[in-house]
Amino acid sequence: MGNRKPGGLSRFRVMPGLWLSGCGVLACCMLFFSNCYEPREGCLDIEATNFDAAADKNCCCTYPALNMMFLPRYDTLIWKPDTAYEYAPGKWFRLKQAVFYLSDFQIVQNGTAISVSDTIGLKTWGPGGDTTQATFTDDFLLIRRTVVAYPVGTFRPSGAFESVRFQVGLPAGAQQVIPALAPNGHPLRPQPEDLWLGRDTGYVAMKLVLTRDTLGSTIPDTLLFHRPDFSNVQLQKGGMFSHESGYDFTLRLTADFREMFRNVDLSSGDISAWKTQIVANLPEVFRVTQ
Repeated sequence: MGNRKPGGLSRFRVMPGLWLSGCGVLACCMLFFSNCYEPREGCLDIEATNFDAAADKNCCCTYPALNMMFLPRYDTLIWKPDTAYEYAPGKWFRLKQAVFYLSDFQIVQNGTAISVSDTIGLKTWGPGGDTTQATFTDDFLLIRRTVVAYPVGTFRPSGAFESVRFQVGLPAGAQQVIPALAPNGHPLRPQPEDLWLGRDTGYVAMKLVLTRDTLGSTIPDTLLFHRPDFSNVQLQKGGMFSHESGYDFTLRLTADFREMFRNVDLSSGDISAWKTQIVANLPEVFRVTQ
């Protein structure tokens, strides 16, 4: 038909007076696309949460996070501040505020404890009162009553795990951190609950505000758990935990305040005895599930 030549290639009319062979058109198209094509950037690490198999150039990987979903309870109920609860037969009180630090998270796999990989440099007080910098594992959590997923840090290992370890309070070295020099938004910055009591005492591990009965005229008591009367409580919670590679690892951390006040006699007025019993109760307060 028309422009086909026996034994040759078809010819295509491009514009008056200009003819190109089929090979010439193909060459022009290849040149055009090779000049316009740009490699697609994306994460090519299968362990990352933003893995992109269609990417040509590796870039900007985001790795799984260990999260703790905090669930405050009072026995079987959701704990609500300033609500009347029965802590012993016929004895009622109101827990108005509870805030505490958790740190040193370790997930145990085949007997090996694995921490998050994040670190942070924080300004600390030196032995002579000068300012120095120390590096810490950045897994500090400041827990308030809000039901929320607290990010512990980056956690890449996958598979089955048999237990979770953490401590109530802060590591000894963190007690020397200078709060005003910590990054904005960091848990060790000054907080509205006034959890830093000065260089000699350091941070409060836990603060509870309660009224020992339900009378409107009762003045609340504030319980501060800090050095030297409180040493950090190390907890280990067993269970069956599984982390799939490339996905965030979220665990549920339940705090039962009914267990916190078990065998505490708020009618005695002996705050020192209250605190001693509360510390003894802490291992039964927390539960970790998936």
